[in-house]
Amino acid sequence: MATITKRGKSFLVQVSMPDGKGGYIRKSSTYKSPLGSTPTQTKRGADAYAIEFENKCRGLTNYNENMTLDELQTWYMSDIAPNRLKGSTQDINTRVYEYYLHPLLGRRKLKDLTPVVLDTAFRQIQESGGIREYWTLISTDTLKDALHAVGGSYRKMAVNGIISVDRMTLISRGGRTFKDKAQAISDYCKMPIESLFTPEPTEPLNSNTAKKIQSTLGALLSTATQKGIISNNPMLHVEPIKATETKRAVMNAEQAHLFLARLEKLENMSVRALLLTALFTGARSGELRALKWADVDTQQGLINISKSIDAKNRITTPKTKKSTRIIQIDFRLAAFLEHYYCEQQAYIDDMRGRIADNGIVFPAITTGDYMNRHYPNSVIKGLIRDTDIPQGLHIHSLRHSFTSIMINDGADAKLVQSALGHSRLQTTMDVYGTIFAETLAKSMQGVSFTLTNGGNIFGITKQEETICDMVK
Repeated sequence: MATITKRGKSFLVQVSMPDGKGGYIRKSSTYKSPLGSTPTQTKRGADAYAIEFENKCRGLTNYNENMTLDELQTWYMSDIAPNRLKGSTQDINTRVYEYYLHPLLGRRKLKDLTPVVLDTAFRQIQESGGIREYWTLISTDTLKDALHAVGGSYRKMAVNGIISVDRMTLISRGGRTFKDKAQAISDYCKMPIESLFTPEPTEPLNSNTAKKIQSTLGALLSTATQKGIISNNPMLHVEPIKATETKRAVMNAEQAHLFLARLEKLENMSVRALLLTALFTGARSGELRALKWADVDTQQGLINISKSIDAKNRITTPKTKKSTRIIQIDFRLAAFLEHYYCEQQAYIDDMRGRIADNGIVFPAITTGDYMNRHYPNSVIKGLIRDTDIPQGLHIHSLRHSFTSIMINDGADAKLVQSALGHSRLQTTMDVYGTIFAETLAKSMQGVSFTLTNGGNIFGITKQEETICDMVK
């Protein structure tokens, strides 16, 4: 076991090892903490350095620790991720790495990624949102004129690998993008970036996003430890970021009635049916958009959830093993889906081959292909405008609203877990624990009312109880 002795502003680390002749030899090294380190960071850094030095002395260090983090990421995404992660998860992890980790740590060698270095990097990411700049489009009309001048379009930019059509659509609606993407779009239009985009001031990063960045790096370095690339995972000694509880946009029963009333008047029958089914089943957006009519049995009132669709319209397995499930639907929803099927078939016949009939339950009505994942949210935004429905509502909020109503109607945690396809009961409790607690409080009041027949216990009034408390 290594010993650590403080000497002024540095630490002496010593390791005693057998010399093979019945005696011992002592090896030593010095650790100096980076400037500005707190006492806690200094101690963690010294402890981590002592472990690393002892492993080196015992010949446990793999010389691949001279690999940079960028090189490790490239290896991980090519050799490990395809066998371990879904395509959508790979996409998310790649974006997290490119946006936040690469600029700050990508060129650092693995052996230099000490807990103190990582703590400093995460603090910088949280305070400034990383070091990449966000830009927003000045005017959609200006962009359209610029594209017209060069004979370009969103689709042509996607074909050239500049930016996807979905992402470009979001930017045109006011969504922000990183400077390198804004620059690529401007270069394509042959215009200065300042003519099309304006920079946004940097903002502190949401703690939930920062936690995701931390977990992404943790998984990367944990794999490097497992595969013998590094001897010690420095993330084990990094100060964990606490996620903040976000308030979910959830409709109560009255708001859901208003939502359904507005939904009934929606002309697009496909997205109308999708949103109604989402609210009545609590199924995820990707699960519903991937449905085909072969998965729906309106006679028995069953929907078979066996697949999902990701952000790039790739058919994949559901989120977890438990997510593969059969949903028993109400006869009202079954009747609605039967009527919707007939309505859909009549529409396809009227289009006379101009759209494909791919058997998709909720297709894009202009093509017959899978519906764009962003479209339902834009529809919801218009539906709830000028109402008391939470304005942050989106399609996943319908899942939360379904669950909230289900719990308030008396469903227990196991039933909710089964309906939602959660892999663990704890996940259900973590997400909906507050609603369960509120329902439990109402149930306790109901039990009290029943036991007392609505009267006072032993004739004690609330006023008398207050006087008793005052005497005490």
